[in-house]
Amino acid sequence: MSKQEELFLYRVQVKEETKGTMYIVVLAPSDEKAFAFAEQELERHMIVTPKVKEWLLLEKRRVHSGSGYVIDPTETE
Repeated sequence: MSKQEELFLYRVQVKEETKGTMYIVVLAPSDEKAFAFAEQELERHMIVTPKVKEWLLLEKRRVHSGSGYVIDPTETE
């Protein structure tokens, strides 16, 4: 039996020119892949590919059963 790849839950903040700040949550094995997956999710979500001014990794958590975190809507930039 092979060892499974360790995964992390990432919360990425995106500052986009017209819509402002958005948050994307992805599951990935590395920071590099998390940003790539976040970019794919953003492109799928938008009709037109957005012009992103900034990507920021806000949170990274090792995944296990019951993993999660709270996204506080009152957070400011």
